[in-house]
Amino acid sequence: MGSWDTGPFHNDAAVGIAEHFDSLFPAELPPWLHRLFDVAVAMPEGPLDTDMAQEVVAAAAVIASQCTDGSDVNLNSGPREPVPPLPTDLRPKASTALDRVLAHADAEVDRWYVRERGEQWLGNVQRIRLILADPASAPEPAAPRPQRRVFAGQQLLRDRFGVEDALDLHTRHPQGSPAHALADLLERQSYEVDTLDRELRAMAARAGEMLAQVAEGKHGAVQTNGILRFTGVELETLGARFALANRDLQELANRYEYAVASGTDHAAAPRSAAARTRTTPSAAAEAEPPPAVAAPTASSHRTPRP
Repeated sequence: MGSWDTGPFHNDAAVGIAEHFDSLFPAELPPWLHRLFDVAVAMPEGPLDTDMAQEVVAAAAVIASQCTDGSDVNLNSGPREPVPPLPTDLRPKASTALDRVLAHADAEVDRWYVRERGEQWLGNVQRIRLILADPASAPEPAAPRPQRRVFAGQQLLRDRFGVEDALDLHTRHPQGSPAHALADLLERQSYEVDTLDRELRAMAARAGEMLAQVAEGKHGAVQTNGILRFTGVELETLGARFALANRDLQELANRYEYAVASGTDHAAAPRSAAARTRTTPSAAAEAEPPPAVAAPTASSHRTPRP
């Protein structure tokens, strides 16, 4: 089952849900959550697939955590970035989806190697369901939350093309056009740059924490198996990879701008049509006039030998 504890996010399926919360833009979260709960409710009668049940519980836990009584919902191993306030119409859907899980709770508990641990997990799920069902659990007025951190790849797309994501570039061009293909490459490369940027910042933050301990007089932190020495090498390597990836992203952005500016923003002709143009004699004749034949000159006539 891939579970290491009894919290909503203490399993492999829920880790994927946490990554979705961190990677999607705020406007994309409600539609995604609606689909997640709708699919679970629409499944045939009987126990849900274990992964689906765990995904429903994890998503419902985030929604419950924004309710008045949800401050104690365990979100350990959950989303790393602050989740923006979610619309209240998600709560009844989350409750209905949780009812599908709880209707066959015994089957879920039986999957645990130690039944007591499974019962603890069930108690956590029932607690989430109660929070969602409580009339007093309506969210308090939304307090401003920190904006999601923008990393280098996304920042470049925002500065140069005015978009939040390379997916927005796809919609500007027809499928099969050079600009559409370059937008696809931009999406992949910007994601790689963002990933390296995120890793660099995290590694630098860890090194900063160790140095801060030394600055406070905790000198043992600098003698822990040469951690700082290895961290420096890793930072340099990661920094070099980031510089190369960022350079490639800049070059792709230049190629994309050129493709749009040069008027090649159209779909390529189907290969079959091009082949017909090349192989059909009438089409070739219309496409290219016959070569001009030079008129014979007097010097070109020769008297045949007797």
